[in-house]
Amino acid sequence: MKFLVITDLHYSQRNIPGDERQNYLSAEKLKNVIAEYADGCDFIMDLGDTADCFTDLRSQKESMGEIAEILDSSSLPYHCLIGNHDTSLKKQDITRILSMPHRYYSFETDEYLCLVLDPNMNDVNVPYPEQEIEWAYTHLDDEQLCWMKEMIQNSEKDVLVFSHELMMLESYDNINDHVIMNRDKALDIFESSGKVKAVFTGHYHYGDYVKHNGISYLTFSSLCLYDDVTFAVVSIDNKKVTVEGHGRQKSMDFYLE
Repeated sequence: MKFLVITDLHYSQRNIPGDERQNYLSAEKLKNVIAEYADGCDFIMDLGDTADCFTDLRSQKESMGEIAEILDSSSLPYHCLIGNHDTSLKKQDITRILSMPHRYYSFETDEYLCLVLDPNMNDVNVPYPEQEIEWAYTHLDDEQLCWMKEMIQNSEKDVLVFSHELMMLESYDNINDHVIMNRDKALDIFESSGKVKAVFTGHYHYGDYVKHNGISYLTFSSLCLYDDVTFAVVSIDNKKVTVEGHGRQKSMDFYLE
């Protein structure tokens, strides 16, 4: 199993010289990454914050649509998820533009059930917010948690989880704004199942890795940072995960328990 990972493109026409986020470069970076590194991959994974909204520039729909066209041109399957900045658009628009079957969903590979989550809500009773959410107060709603638990229980395969926001950063005990506020409900499901092997996230632009109670939590670095072309090619072979990092993304190996 081999896949290409990008995250936090924050694509828009915003161009502030010297700023950490070089939003306007992300589309061209993505084209180059796909052209050079997609060959041999099974799919592309976009971990969210695909496009940003700036009201004085072209619309977020147009920016997100341009990224979708680039992904479409790759000839590989691709899987996207929603990030907090994406929610300036209605989730129904995001899922349509990025060809997502739902705000959360699953797909399968030969060896794994993959769950794609949507923690992008500030109120668990309002999973479809009317405006961009506050990034530091994200949650998983009960409907999604029930779905997740059922999917994992019924799976005959091991499980990989993909989310924009983090389950933990640096350590389990570090309560950080990037971490989903009710993440413990998800962790209880993951750990009690014995099937969840790794959780892959974006959101924290500098990357991170934590292993907690036998589960690996890997956060990928952002594509939009400076002029760097930051992404990863991930291979999973016989429980060994090899992360081939580029740009600001660190390379590493770890094993799934």
